[in-house]
Amino acid sequence: MLVPIAFGLFGLIVGSFLNVLILRWGKRALTGRSTCESCERTIPWYDLVPVLSWVALRGRCRFCGAWISIQYILVETVVALVFALIGIAPVSLYLRVLALPVAALLIAIAVYDLRHTLIPDLWVYVAGGLALVISLVSAAAGGFGESVLLVLSAGPATALPLFAMWFVSRGVWMGLGDVKLALTMGWLLGLEGGLAALFLAFILGAIVSAPLLFFSSSLWKRISARYHFLHTVFNVKAGKGYTMKSEIPFGQFLILATFIIWFTNMYGITPLTTFF
Repeated sequence: MLVPIAFGLFGLIVGSFLNVLILRWGKRALTGRSTCESCERTIPWYDLVPVLSWVALRGRCRFCGAWISIQYILVETVVALVFALIGIAPVSLYLRVLALPVAALLIAIAVYDLRHTLIPDLWVYVAGGLALVISLVSAAAGGFGESVLLVLSAGPATALPLFAMWFVSRGVWMGLGDVKLALTMGWLLGLEGGLAALFLAFILGAIVSAPLLFFSSSLWKRISARYHFLHTVFNVKAGKGYTMKSEIPFGQFLILATFIIWFTNMYGITPLTTFF
């Protein structure tokens, strides 16, 4: 019981740092005291306790009353839960420790991509390098039942379909950052798991994108014009929002699918790869 608590508490601290990393990357130094984005006053240490401070302040700045982004509490909570799940996974301690920075980076990439539709190169390179180390360590522990060449080729093979889409469309269908992220997926999950996660990501993307496109369509406009109460229920207007030409970040779908396949493998659950 103490193990998941310890991993979860560590995840809260890491999640708090990830928020700083996500919000400051490319804008200001990561060092220095945190300040309110509205009044720019320095935030005291007791208002920086992960999750608890946000709840105690009811999501508002102590000084000016401005709203504090819910991203803070969501990232901290998600990282804590993911770290706790890794902490109780039935794998060796050194693999659990190696998994923590990979999981943290994947969460940071997902949130940053959602905010900016951009994946920082450095983050995905570090995540990919760590994922490759995990796969090589796992292969070595199993007496290299999988050849080193197979482990190394899993990344490029998983990234190949996305690279083809990026190349053919000249970056319209797929960003190059997603291609680099797929390298990490392949090295972390292996060839079979990486391709399964890739396919699952497209399914998740379709599930989310289809309603967005529908509620932004002219068909929805005609339906809601006939049944006026739908405007109130769904609070979505046609003519604005998403279209087939809208840029919907794909990184978070790749990462969500990666976590699903990764954790099913980690816990020895019947591999989802059998369904793809």
